Formats: sequence, structure tokens, C-alpha cells
Amino acid sequence: MIGDSLFTESLAQMLAEAEKVQVVGMAVWPQYDFTAVTQTHPQVIILADAGQHQNTATTLLTQFPDIPIIQADLNRDYVQVITSRRVHARRTDLLAAIRELVAGG
Repeated sequence: MIGDSLFTESLAQMLAEAEKVQVVGMAVWPQYDFTAVTQTHPQVIILADAGQHQNTATTLLTQFPDIPIIQADLNRDYVQVITSRRVHARRTDLLAAIRELVAGG
């Protein structure tokens, strides 16, 4: 989890109390460390107070394309889940990916 606010602390506490959820690391804006992500191998990266750090998700997704990113913000009534998917550069694969996305996949 990346963030530095009371919201981040509350979110971390909520997750610590949840069954089958383990917070494997915490980092502070903007001093988060890619090494920590590499060492802890999280299944998800949570960006708390994401509205304040718009470019961080893009940077993390570029560095760790296989790890989903959840953006949570106290001022929003939703969370945003960002994932990345690589497809072969063949024309048919690109067209299939476009069709799947348009269909809601």
C-alpha cells in the first residue's frame, strides 16, 4: 500500500482485520521504492489518496505490468482497479483484444 495520510492508516487497519488479506508492505508518497515491490511480490498494489498522485499508477503499471493497481481515495465513492494485459503484436491478436474490450471484457 502506498500513501501517507490518516485515510491510508485507516485503510491499512481495515485490511489487517480482514480475513485472508495480508498487507505485505507500506510506502510513503512520493518516496515509495520499487525495490520493496520487487522484494515483497504483492498480488495487488493499493494507492491510497490516489487523486493526489495521478502519474504514480502509470509508473507502477509500466514497471510491474502483471500486478493490478487499486486506486482508493477518501473523496470518491468508488475504487478504480487498473490492470495491464500484453498481447502479441500480430494483427489478429490486436483485433481480438479490441473486440474483447468493446464487448466489456
